[in-house]
Amino acid sequence: MTCARFLKVDSLYKTINMKLIRSASFLVFTCFLTNYSVMAQSSPLMGFSEEGVVNQLSIEADFDQLLNAENLDEWMKYMSARPHHVGSEYDKIVVDFIAAKFQQWGYEVNVEKFNVLFPTPKVRLLEMIEPTSFIASLTEPPLTGDASSSQTDEALPGL
Repeated sequence: MTCARFLKVDSLYKTINMKLIRSASFLVFTCFLTNYSVMAQSSPLMGFSEEGVVNQLSIEADFDQLLNAENLDEWMKYMSARPHHVGSEYDKIVVDFIAAKFQQWGYEVNVEKFNVLFPTPKVRLLEMIEPTSFIASLTEPPLTGDASSSQTDEALPGL
């Protein structure tokens, strides 16, 4: 009887001991992360000297002045004006547009062509034959206010 009682006490002690070890480990890990994040925030920009921080922030401020939300909106509308999946006519136009922008900004641009396997369905058909025959149209009507939903001629068939 005393041996069984001793085993129960011993296993209870081990369970409590494991819980304490886990809790202590979690506490140490949490303190480490907190200390690390405080240290990381104490420097304005990690990886830069004090003079480098001033220079880097100046460069970033100059860059921010060059950004114009209207340009981004205009470019996005141009690039998404027509379907432009891989290998399509408008895909090439979008690639050339982006390349021209990067050249305008002073980058050296080299557009490469890759021949890839891009399987495209030629026929899509959904047909129910039992209990009654039904063939689904698999097309959706255009949405008002969404110009792209009516551009079905150049688009890939939906899946």
